[in-house]
Amino acid sequence: MIVAEGTPIACLVDTAPDFAPRAKYALRTLLTPLGLAPRWAPRAALADAAPPDAPLAYYGPPAAAPPHPRLISLAHAPAAAMFLAGDAPFRPEQASTREMGGRRVPVCFADEQGRPDLVASAFLWLSGWQERAVAKRDMHGRVPFADSLAAQLGTVRFPVADAYRDALAEQLRAGGAPVSPRRWAGRDWAFCSTHDVDYGRKWRPGILYREGMHYFAQNHLGASWRERCGRFGRVGRQMLSGDPFRRAMREIPREVALRDGTATFFAKAGAGHPRDTPYRLGSPFLKNWMDRIAAQDFEIGLHPSYRAIDEPERFAREARRLGRALERVGAPPPVSVRQHYLRFDPAATPRLQAASGFRIDSTLGFSEQEGFRRGTCLPFPLYDLEADRPLDIWEMPLAVMDSTLFGYRKLDVSAAIRSTFELMETCRRYGGAFVGLWHPVLGDEIDFPGWKRHFLATLDEARRREACIMGLAQALGNWE
Repeated sequence: MIVAEGTPIACLVDTAPDFAPRAKYALRTLLTPLGLAPRWAPRAALADAAPPDAPLAYYGPPAAAPPHPRLISLAHAPAAAMFLAGDAPFRPEQASTREMGGRRVPVCFADEQGRPDLVASAFLWLSGWQERAVAKRDMHGRVPFADSLAAQLGTVRFPVADAYRDALAEQLRAGGAPVSPRRWAGRDWAFCSTHDVDYGRKWRPGILYREGMHYFAQNHLGASWRERCGRFGRVGRQMLSGDPFRRAMREIPREVALRDGTATFFAKAGAGHPRDTPYRLGSPFLKNWMDRIAAQDFEIGLHPSYRAIDEPERFAREARRLGRALERVGAPPPVSVRQHYLRFDPAATPRLQAASGFRIDSTLGFSEQEGFRRGTCLPFPLYDLEADRPLDIWEMPLAVMDSTLFGYRKLDVSAAIRSTFELMETCRRYGGAFVGLWHPVLGDEIDFPGWKRHFLATLDEARRREACIMGLAQALGNWE
């Protein structure tokens, strides 16, 4: 197991048979960060599975609760199972709010007494139910942020499912359960610096043509002749000083290591679409670079090509290609993956990932908005809604991407830093993992001014707040 088991706690799930696998998934996912591991107690053998001197967590109709001396009865809304047996999207007006941790939190389902059904509500968020139910997609096949549950309930900056977990922890403690929240290598929270290597270098033929024709020969965006000549001079000086993307690929590990951390880089191993920029993993620069960072315990994962979200042969071929490249430099096989353009087909993509031996995904963030797409800043196993079962893939949810802040949202550097720091504090508050994505374009101050400043400020803040600074696999392996 990539995540160690916790302290056993007896759990009895008494729901409609079709809903039981979903309830067990949600309950296990809520319990894991609390240092607990459910031991499913069949009603027929309850005395053996749940002795009288140990707590028993019960999720089912109150009238059917067993007469156990240390029963912890969790609110159960039968209507939740009925709703989740269909395929309609959850509507914002169906939610209610409850006081949790000093704030009003949206709850998707509640029982007849108005108590929040934390298990079913968590399932709706963590399983990606809403994303499957919503038909609309953007030009890249992604669920638009505006159509997401996080946008409709106004919770994208608040991890709703983690608030549910805190409420559950209070109830479990009151019932005598040995709640002991996991820590990250002895730290309260984790900071995962991740980097998608979309390009092997900046100065490619297409970019040179752009500079010559689009920026210099043409009147780009109404720029004056003086302004165009100024840019031409800056570009020339940049070219003479070395490729800025490659320089960033060397500097990023150095900056992370200076703060006693490691990071994850996602490398491409194929291209089959205009949105892909091909490069050779066996080129002298990339081979030496991978050799150097692997020797420093930095992780190298796969960044599949644009079309490799539902094409098994393409995905497997790219995974094998990266595996061979890592083997040549003595690095371990890749276990982490992030899909290009954050394209993710919940029915197909995680199956491809698991079939190629990947154990960690970090795709699930929004391209248009920073925050918590699935309502959590903590790792969780992905759920296959088609097969109705958990997958052996852990999601390390993406909270912030540089191109979201500066590209989609058009924030200036100060506003981007403020937004990022607020989300980091939320992750610290809930003992989660802040996963940030910075592309090596941050080495290019001509076309991406301020991106490097944002990255370094965020790194410094993580260290100041005493985060565990590690790559994805390292962090998850040290979530104890």
